[in-house]
Formats: sequence, C-alpha cells, structure tokens
Amino acid sequence: MANRSGKQNAKGRVSEAGLERLSQRTGLNKIWEDHRTPDGKVKKTLVIAGHGLQLDIILDNNIVEGVTLAFPESESPIVAKHVDRAGQILLRDLQLLPDQSPLTKKMDEFAANLERLATLDKLSIFPGLDCQEAVAGIFESLERLYNWELARVKEDPAMAGKPDVLLERTVQCSRSGRPAMHARDQVGLSLDYWAERRLVPPKTPATETYCANAEQIWSIIVGCRPLDGELYPPIRISEDWISQKVEKTDPVPTDLLEPSNGPLLDWLEPAATVLPPASDNKVVAVEVVQPDGTTQRYPNVKFVATLNPPVIVPQAVCNALYNLSGAQPPPMMLPSYTFDGISFPIVDGQNHDASELRTISCERDVFVLGAPQPRRHENTLFVYKPVYGQTISELPFSHPRQLVAMLPTLRQYAFISRLLARSFGANIAGSGLEKLDKSIITREVMTTSAKFKRFMADKEAKRDSEAEKPLTLDVVLSVHPTAGLSIVFPFRDATANIELQVLANGVVNIVSQNILSDELDAAQDITAGPRRKMKPHDLGRLLEVFEDLCQWAEWIRKNLS
Repeated sequence: MANRSGKQNAKGRVSEAGLERLSQRTGLNKIWEDHRTPDGKVKKTLVIAGHGLQLDIILDNNIVEGVTLAFPESESPIVAKHVDRAGQILLRDLQLLPDQSPLTKKMDEFAANLERLATLDKLSIFPGLDCQEAVAGIFESLERLYNWELARVKEDPAMAGKPDVLLERTVQCSRSGRPAMHARDQVGLSLDYWAERRLVPPKTPATETYCANAEQIWSIIVGCRPLDGELYPPIRISEDWISQKVEKTDPVPTDLLEPSNGPLLDWLEPAATVLPPASDNKVVAVEVVQPDGTTQRYPNVKFVATLNPPVIVPQAVCNALYNLSGAQPPPMMLPSYTFDGISFPIVDGQNHDASELRTISCERDVFVLGAPQPRRHENTLFVYKPVYGQTISELPFSHPRQLVAMLPTLRQYAFISRLLARSFGANIAGSGLEKLDKSIITREVMTTSAKFKRFMADKEAKRDSEAEKPLTLDVVLSVHPTAGLSIVFPFRDATANIELQVLANGVVNIVSQNILSDELDAAQDITAGPRRKMKPHDLGRLLEVFEDLCQWAEWIRKNLS
C-alpha cells in the first residue's frame, strides 16, 4: 500500500508528455509551438498559460533547455522585479544536472512550484484582482520592517563586531522574521522565523554555503485560498501595510494598552480591494450591499500562512494562534492526540492510556570534546501530564501584523520540538560498549614509589572507566501551562537537577538548578575557572546554543565538575 501511495503522489519524470500531463492536472491551458534554430534544428516550446500567467518551456528531445516566466496581465512593478528569479527556480527544477539522466529526472519540485503559481492565477481577476501583486505587496511591507530592524540591531552596542550573518539571524529569529521572494528553490513569498544552530554563525564562506543547504529553516509561506462562504476578511492589495517610518512616533492612548516587548510598530490599514462591476466572474467575488443601497464586489479570496515545517503545539496554544488571526480554530481531531503522541507516535499495535505515565527511551552515541570516542547516552523521557495537541500546518490571516504576532509562539514550540527530536529522535541508537570484567582481583607487593605510580594510574583508569560508562539522562516533559523540562543526570558524585522553561522566541529560562552555588562562587578565588563566572541564565543560553540536551549535559559535566 505504501508503494502504491507513493506512485500516486509522484509527479512523473521530465519529458514532453510528462509536462503536458502536469499542465492538464493543474488546470492550465497548453499549446505546443515548433521553432527552427539558425543551424536548422527544430525544437519544441510548451506554452502553459492561465488568466495572467505564461510559462514557456523549451525542449530538445525531451530535455529542457530554457524556461521563461511572465505575467502579461500584471502591470505592477513589484511583481515584475521578481519574475526572473522565479523563472530561474523553475529552470533548475527541470534542467538536467551533470550527474542526472533524462530517464530519472523527476519533476516533483517543479510540480509543487507550478501548483503555487496556478493557485494564485486561478483566484485572480483581470482587471481588478492580481493575487501575485497582493502577495508581493506584503513582501514590500515585511522587507521594509526587516531592513529597519536590521539597522537597529547594527546600532546596538552589544552587537558591535558581530558578523553580519549573526545580525541577520538575530532579526530573523527574535524580531519580525526575514522575508524572501522565491528563495531556497521555492516559488513564492516566505517569512523565515527560525533556524537550526541560529547562534552558531559559520566562520568561512565554504561553511556558510554548506549551512545554507544543510541546516533547516522554519518559515511561513504566504499564499491565497478561496473564502468559500467563510466570514473572514478578504485579501487587500497594498504595499503599505506598515508606514515608511515603521515605528510610531506619536502613539495614541489606545496604542499604549497593546502588549509590546519592543518598539511600537506603525501598522496601517489599507483600503479594501473592490472588484469592478463589469467582471463576469461570480466565483471569486462576494457581493455586499452598502449602507447607501449600492452593491460592491469584494474578492472571494483570503490570505493563508502555510507553516514549513508544521509546528506541534498544545490545543490551548492552537486556539490562541487562531484567535490572533481572527479565525475560528478547527475542531479537535477525532480520535484526539496528545502533544507527546504527535511528537512521538505510538507504535502500531500498542495501546496506551493517555491518562497514564508514558516513557520514551533511546540510546545515543554523543561526541564529547577531548574524548577518544563518543559516550553512550541512555535517555528516558517521562510524560506525567499529557495534554491534547495539534499540528498546525496552515492558518488564515488578513494582515501581516498577525503573522509577526505569531512568531514568538511558533519559535517557542519549534525549539521545544527540536530539543525533543535531537535528544529522543528515531534511528540514533548505536552498538553497545564492551563491559569491563570486574571479577578478577590481583594482589602485588610494591614499593612506596610503585604504590604512588599505581595510585595515579588507578585514578586515570577510574576517569577512563567513568568516560566509558553510559550516561543516564532522565527528562520530564510538561507543555502546560508553558513548555518546560526537568532534567536529571549524574554530576560530580551526586545528581544534577535542572528545571527549565522554554519561553516565547525560544528563550530558555532556568527555574531551578543545583549546579551553581552563589555562596560557593562568592567564596572562590577569581582564578577558579569558568564555574566562577557562570550564572543560571548562562546555562539557559548554552542550551540555546547546543540545541541538544545530551551535548549540553556533557558540557556541564566537563566544565563545571
């Protein structure tokens, strides 16, 4: 069944027939044109067209040689300036790489990008409603906000001397996100808001290139969907969702009542987009009778935000995010799933009562700096109080400020999910370590000098033995009323107990810990090493850097013992 489903989802291979079938499935028109090159060779061009979309694909014997994208019905310069970049992405989707064969070149990525273009095209009405222009207008406002926030970060004395990539990541992962049009081989507007290893900037151009391709980015893809009778504000076309100054200089009393942890942004309310009465397309228009008795036609289209990747949140957080967008939250799934059940699905054939304790165990080989080999970790996750959860993959919105307001919460649960995945993910168990044979006892007669040497050797052997012994890491997960973890692992001759919370924007707050002692630190000499300077909030910052409970615990054991 799995293979059959995979075949149904596959979009086929790049060929003349495959591209023709794909254009038909997306509901676009197609026509073939032949043209002769100066050397007399005949090549084919597949023209795929919609209401305001035209895509010319040049092929030579089923091999794509060129792609040209155009929006002939659009008169907006903010749409035209992004067309070439989108066309380059479509060409890369179809073009053969040096190590690829025409028999194996698939067009799944091209199909996904063509579907995004086709969706906006089908919802557009010319003249009157250009969904490409509506999306590009949101980009203009979000880019204005991003550039303003980046300039403020560069002026911050605390960020002086930091590399540009870290400054950009700061805005992306702790401010209003980083917008991009047609980025990372995906056509459309994306708002990047979180990144893997966000606090560890690459130090060389080669590393930066590798990280750009290998490290995961969390983003919001902005698109459009039909309203279909839903009572929700329709899309508006505007470049001015936020003022040119970005920040409010003269806030009114009602502005001061709104919660804000930063500058007061000067969001604007663009005028409604009204369709011309002459349009015959009834499907994408909503007629509304005005107070004066006249009828105005509004787009039957709404903005949607697609989360890539989807984010797992508790049910209460899901409801709060929908409230931010001004939409009704979806009904709970039946059967209902818990937050931990979505994060770590229960194996088929196993029954588990959601009201009972659940444990998730795994083994990992963790790299330890300075150690000759990785250390085995035996990790156990305990869930005492499960709460219902939802996987959010798409949300409606009517104003980009709603997207910005969601980001702190999305970052919070993106980070907690990454911590859990890296510490308890699948397929990370390795082979076991050899056990020491402690059944053999030897007795020898030694001189004082020999005894001292044996003492030092035994001390070194004990240290090596401890290094080979698996480290047990026990973690208690809680996601209500906020995301939190309680971590226990061996430390010195006792046990480390750390309780933390993952707050908005993925900030780690250490609630309690028994590793650092203020009284002991105050009595220590200034040369006491890193432990002399460590504070509880530094432990939280370290976890934000490592993004891994196992590596974090190893650093604490190595540097604070």
